[in-house]
Amino acid sequence: MNDETNDFAPSAPVGKTFKFSSVGDSVNGYVESVSQRIPLNKFGTDVQDVDNSGNPRWQRVITLATPDGGESDDGLRTVWMPVGSQMSTAIGDAMKRAGAATGNPASGAFLKLTFARTRPSKFGNPAKIYVAEYTQPANTQAKQVPEAAANTWPTNGNGWAPPTQNNAPAPWQQ
Repeated sequence: MNDETNDFAPSAPVGKTFKFSSVGDSVNGYVESVSQRIPLNKFGTDVQDVDNSGNPRWQRVITLATPDGGESDDGLRTVWMPVGSQMSTAIGDAMKRAGAATGNPASGAFLKLTFARTRPSKFGNPAKIYVAEYTQPANTQAKQVPEAAANTWPTNGNGWAPPTQNNAPAPWQQ
């Protein structure tokens, strides 16, 4: 008997889902986890979507530990990233600029993702264009981030800022 069902499905992502509704919307934080590929369903259905060639479409869930939060909010934010999308390309390009190995963003890495603009699309709705910034965890070897680039990243007004390549992880990351 060949039973390939998955009796051990992963739990739902933790944290609030971050929605990129308007140009300029941005989320940043330390990567907590990146899910395995999960099916990307057609909107409002349980049917997996396919591309123009009939291939199944997939997505990953990235969970970030952000400076947002409070008593009733753990600060975790999830981003649903369609595999092969412009969002995934922006993240991959940012990882490449940071000298990261190919693959998923590393746990403990700093990631900032911004909905930068839209462009016309032949599929009806305008395509969302994203910009990503990525800093590897302190325990990995990487090329240096130019000091000017590191100093241009915003803070949330409370002194919380992304790390430079040489900074140690925050105490809660160790």
